Amino acid sequence: MNLWIRTGCFLTGWNRHLLKSCSEASYKHLKKYTAALVILIILWAFTGYCFAERYVQSPWWGCALSSFIFVVVVIQIERQIILTVGSTKRIAWFRGFIAVIMSLIGSSIIDQIIFADDIDKKMIEITDRQVEELFPVRQNFYDAELKRIQTMIDSLDRMNLALNTEIAKNPTITTVSTQTTHIKLTGSDGRDSIVPRTSVSRTPIANPRIKQVESNEKNLEQFRKQQEEFTNRKINAKEDLRKELGSKTGFLEELNAMMEILINRTIALIFYLIIFVFLVSLELFIVISKIGDKKCDYDLVVEHQLDTKGKSLEQLSKS
Repeated sequence: MNLWIRTGCFLTGWNRHLLKSCSEASYKHLKKYTAALVILIILWAFTGYCFAERYVQSPWWGCALSSFIFVVVVIQIERQIILTVGSTKRIAWFRGFIAVIMSLIGSSIIDQIIFADDIDKKMIEITDRQVEELFPVRQNFYDAELKRIQTMIDSLDRMNLALNTEIAKNPTITTVSTQTTHIKLTGSDGRDSIVPRTSVSRTPIANPRIKQVESNEKNLEQFRKQQEEFTNRKINAKEDLRKELGSKTGFLEELNAMMEILINRTIALIFYLIIFVFLVSLELFIVISKIGDKKCDYDLVVEHQLDTKGKSLEQLSKS
């Protein structure tokens, strides 16, 4: 048994020991299934790698892991058809439904890769529309912030003007402090007595309003910096919005751009439909082969083993 047959058994889930006793017809069926699986593996490995690289921005090993996961899922789905014993009509209809979904996903990813340059141009157009929609909102926000900051600046300016006027009139203020001392005095009768004496001292100091003015000046400096910052943001609002919207492009945004391209360009729509039909055909390769071809002796052996085992179990239960 050569490597290709071993690989086919591994991919399809066939028992290679059971296959040894089968005819050439079974080997041909296995080769057909394997060829169809290899085509799907290559297709979905490429799709999974490109999807992770373009939209998840994964490193090469992350893209390889995504590709491996896509391949494993496809193999397990196809095995539902290949390993089905008996009638396959119901599962074939369900597989056809899955094939349409997978083809839609695959064609969308592949077309977004093929139409990458056209999508980039369309994204510029969409970004410009979004900028025009969001620009008034952003401008209103900056205007409100500038108005608030200007109100704070005007309030502090008026406060400092009043404080400076007061300081000009009274640059210093006099603080009064008292101190009481007790003096021992001897009276005319020869008795000692303690007499309290209070001394008053007046000290001129700088007006404390000066420190309040200095604190207000620091706050004014901060508010003016904020005012300058918001003014610059308001001037560059459109460019900043364009950078923000264009910094990250998601899968759904590019899908929306591609839908606009398909709606407005007939050639692009025809090409998309061709890819979609091609992918559906590939997805249904194994289903058509399973339903359309006659059963090979491998299938007959498996069904025979199932019937024999079922009869023996039935007899065992009766006994």
